[in-house]
Amino acid sequence: MAQGIMGDPPQAILHTLASADGSATYTAPNRGFKIVAGVNYPVEVPYRSDEVSESTFIEVNLRPHNGVSMVKERHVEDLIKRTIQTIVLGEETPRTMLQITLQVVSVETDETLPGGVKGGGQGETYLDILASSINAAVLGCLDAGVQMRAVAGAALVGIGQDRHLVVNPTVHQRKKANSLHVFCFSSEGKTLLMESEGRFTMPEWKEAEQVARSAILGHKDPSNVNKQNGDVSMDDGDDTSRSSVTCILDVIRKALEARVIKDENWRQES
Repeated sequence: MAQGIMGDPPQAILHTLASADGSATYTAPNRGFKIVAGVNYPVEVPYRSDEVSESTFIEVNLRPHNGVSMVKERHVEDLIKRTIQTIVLGEETPRTMLQITLQVVSVETDETLPGGVKGGGQGETYLDILASSINAAVLGCLDAGVQMRAVAGAALVGIGQDRHLVVNPTVHQRKKANSLHVFCFSSEGKTLLMESEGRFTMPEWKEAEQVARSAILGHKDPSNVNKQNGDVSMDDGDDTSRSSVTCILDVIRKALEARVIKDENWRQES
């Protein structure tokens, strides 16, 4: 049995930076990683050798909460870049660049242990920051008006020593877990990313995949996608679900709704 993430849901706010084309602040559940994403799009490619004649060049920069980027951050940057490439319509803006900068503002701390235990160190797993960074990057791209074929979300799942699955485990639970898994799915239900570390069996991995899918997509059926035009039905038949957060995509939808309401306030005031 898995614990749901929405007892302490993640927080997402769009357009938190004034100087960027698009920006967002994403805070993981359980007061985890807080990441600010700044997106500039479309911009000129600084080096002609990086220019892609038929698509958009994507650059991702991840800055840790202290120190400078090292091997861990470079690996996460590459995974985020490959994930964003699968949903961005790069052919719409060829010979341009999509620049994504992710700044880790704070990390999770477990003060119940002597001295406290923090996540995000070079010797720690990269999977926890990967899931939060992907969600922050997607939110920033939405705010910048990046043309995308679908929205995506990521979730971290831990399998404990008692084989109990936990979605978005705390830093203490991550240190005690047998394995950790990050899954990223598009709003169409397609798998975009799978990363795992630790010891686990294939049945455990499949169960973790199903738990992550539910945490990201909720209980909506991805088969409601219109195959002709790619439209997705936003009506799941339950009006109460619109006022509550049940999955990562709901968090993204709520953030977009709040941004639209804020931008349209001037119409009501005039």
